[in-house]
Amino acid sequence: MTGERSRGQSLVEFALIFPIIILLIAGFFEIGRAVFAYNMIANAARQGARVATVNQLADVTDCDESWPIDDPYQPHWSIRGCVITAAKTLGITTSNVSVSYAAPPDTTLTCSPTLHVGCIASVTVTYHYTIATPFVSKLIGPITMSQTSTMPVERVFP
Repeated sequence: MTGERSRGQSLVEFALIFPIIILLIAGFFEIGRAVFAYNMIANAARQGARVATVNQLADVTDCDESWPIDDPYQPHWSIRGCVITAAKTLGITTSNVSVSYAAPPDTTLTCSPTLHVGCIASVTVTYHYTIATPFVSKLIGPITMSQTSTMPVERVFP
């Protein structure tokens, strides 16, 4: 009689602990996916800022950096195009990328009407991360992630 009670007790304990184990495993997967997305948009912002330092074309959606752009009317890589290519697995679009230029602090350099070498290029990538686990996504809605990368302009083009 004691052996049967012991088996029943183990089954009840397992039934109480099993949902917690599943929740922990799902949590580890979600944290891994979130870190991957965060790193991906950080790298995409850095890639966009790198392109913005030498090429200020923002609206073309292409990223072939194998040769430099000589003709602004036939561009083959742009800021938004390279950001989208760098974060392709996340489905980043042009609406998720913002590009701005500002004067460095404590200088008399102006960047507003015309861009100059030394202005600070800033690229911000925003991503709305949605949790894939169904029961967790009901508790936690989409999370907005944003990364900004800044670099000084090295060449003014076009």
